[in-house]
Amino acid sequence: MRLLSLLVSYVSRSSFAAIGLLLAAAFGAACEKVPLLAPTESTVVLTVNTTTVPVNGTAEVIATVIESAGTAAHNGTSVYFTSSFGTMEPAEGRTQGGRAVAIFRAGQQSGTAVIGASSGSARAENLELKVGGAAAGAIVVRAEPRGIGVFDIIATVVDAAGNPLPGVPVTFSTNAGQLNPGQAVTGTNGEAQSTVWTSREATVTARAGEQTATVTVSATGPTVTITVPTTIEVGVPATFRFAPQAGTTLSGVSINWGDGTPATQLGTLSADTPVSHAFPRAGIFTVTATSTDAQGQTGTSQAVVTVTEQAGIPITLSATPNPAPRVSGTALVSFTASAGGLGGTTGAIASYSWDFGDGQGAVTTGSTINHGYTAAGTYIASVTVRSTTGQQGFAQITIRVN
Repeated sequence: MRLLSLLVSYVSRSSFAAIGLLLAAAFGAACEKVPLLAPTESTVVLTVNTTTVPVNGTAEVIATVIESAGTAAHNGTSVYFTSSFGTMEPAEGRTQGGRAVAIFRAGQQSGTAVIGASSGSARAENLELKVGGAAAGAIVVRAEPRGIGVFDIIATVVDAAGNPLPGVPVTFSTNAGQLNPGQAVTGTNGEAQSTVWTSREATVTARAGEQTATVTVSATGPTVTITVPTTIEVGVPATFRFAPQAGTTLSGVSINWGDGTPATQLGTLSADTPVSHAFPRAGIFTVTATSTDAQGQTGTSQAVVTVTEQAGIPITLSATPNPAPRVSGTALVSFTASAGGLGGTTGAIASYSWDFGDGQGAVTTGSTINHGYTAAGTYIASVTVRSTTGQQGFAQITIRVN
């Protein structure tokens, strides 16, 4: 009997030990699966590398987790990302150096995506990303004749700052004739294209998000081909070329530049003709040429142009000697200004305006000048260069007089 009691006691102790080991292992595994979250009173800040995303595009989203003491959250802290549409990859990120990174994938939908992030009780202020058509700040549409009654319709979509927007769905519609395709997506230049066939006057509408624009085309009437300069800057005369259809002589062409300036009137036009125009401000403008033939029929041609601010002239200013010793109470310094990027729309240098930093100045047509400083000290000398086309450049240099 004693032997049987000892055996039962041994088995019982072994079973309890085994059960204890199993419970410890299960508890340990459960603990390993519990995510590390930001402590109470932590802060989560969201940043994104862009505010606009094309359809099917992506954006990098970064959540920075800061604890109440101002230190970065422990590495491996879980951050949960959300978006009102599209996807976040990964939906649960882990911090490294206080930052967790996820990629927002827009998918095919246009709209405003609301991005959020949280860790524990800490939540970031939501960010908004404009996706596809929702990012459109403006749309401009033009028609280019391909043949009688056939026109290519080109819509240009830009953001609020005037930059071309790729990946934006544009919907085309017409009140007459046929269109194909009815929808197109803008390319890297911000343009989407469709084609209309019509036997009479038709108005074509292009829509991107909340933005719309129209253009009117006609199956009859003379047109011209407009060749646009590669670069157009504010105040700088740009040369356009207007050419009638082969074998056609027009009795007149009226050119509306779309910038509020008076129209340019051309007389008889039978060949490619250059016409110069200077735009008074930067922006996107539609140039419209209304052509009239010998029978009195009229037709229109359009070109959308982008006018940019004038590029500054790069200037290098040098001074010799520097530092400059005074001899008989005067330190004589020779200044030389070197201008780059001249030619083309920049023209030639017309003047150099000098400021020697001691209350003295001069204006010259040459690029070198001498100046005498009568007191020791440090001076900021500068030169402003102006070209024959109105562009400017600026440079300065520090002069030390011993």
